[in-house]
Amino acid sequence: MTVRRPIVVGVDGSPASLAAIRWGAAMAARREAPLHLVHAIGVPVHALPVIGSLLFDINAFREIGESVLGRGRRIVSELDSFPAGVEVATFLDLPSPVAALAARSAAAQLLVIGARGLDPLERVLFGSVGVGLIRHADCPVAVIPAAAATMPPSSHLPVLVGVDGSRCSTRAVAIAFDEATSRNVGLVAVTTWSARNGATTPPNTAQQRAEAVLDEALASFTDKYPDVCVDRVVIEGRPTQRLQEASRHAQLVVLGSRGRGGITGATLGSVSQAVLQASRIPVLIAPCRQ
Repeated sequence: MTVRRPIVVGVDGSPASLAAIRWGAAMAARREAPLHLVHAIGVPVHALPVIGSLLFDINAFREIGESVLGRGRRIVSELDSFPAGVEVATFLDLPSPVAALAARSAAAQLLVIGARGLDPLERVLFGSVGVGLIRHADCPVAVIPAAAATMPPSSHLPVLVGVDGSRCSTRAVAIAFDEATSRNVGLVAVTTWSARNGATTPPNTAQQRAEAVLDEALASFTDKYPDVCVDRVVIEGRPTQRLQEASRHAQLVVLGSRGRGGITGATLGSVSQAVLQASRIPVLIAPCRQ
């Protein structure tokens, strides 16, 4: 019997976390994969066991975690479209959210976490957990904004993927095609160009190079996924701005964790991080360790 790897959702009780539970449950139902809801207590380092006891009383934190997980399980049980045969399990982990979820990523097919709200301070708080998790995760990470829970159904909207020719981008394209297929929607692949990248490069040459990058990135996948309708977009401008504009007409953005010029050990590419900070729809980040 084939053992399916789980969809792991980080749960902390925030509005974005609740949106992540619903989104993760939909993914688990679509893939017929186990759904694991995980709450990380975050026991401080100084609270490690000493002579069989803890220097840190975690009982109150454990009760909070169990309550949050119980609410998450109820949310899943109330979803009409969630199959009865799909496993739902809850886990209360002691380490920090980054450490706990990163450890579970080795056996997971996808990690799902909530972004914070639109308030700038909340977005900074997301950065400390979300960016750290994306850096250490062994599987793709989906970041779900709270706004996604209140948006109207978007089953007809396409999947959007950013393409820049990097190795990370290639992994993102593969994931995007798979997501478009499973959702039975089209795919919008965006590549940007700018003559300002090189003062001696004519605009038409820069555009042609971008078109070649996009064609090469999509070539093998269009044969593998012949039923996916692909809209190729080669446009002048900044990648972040163009992707944000295109995301207004998409249901999911797929990006690589780092793009061209990525530095070994960097936490997250500037384009991916900027899109994550501003997006009102789910963003799926493909891991790529240099």
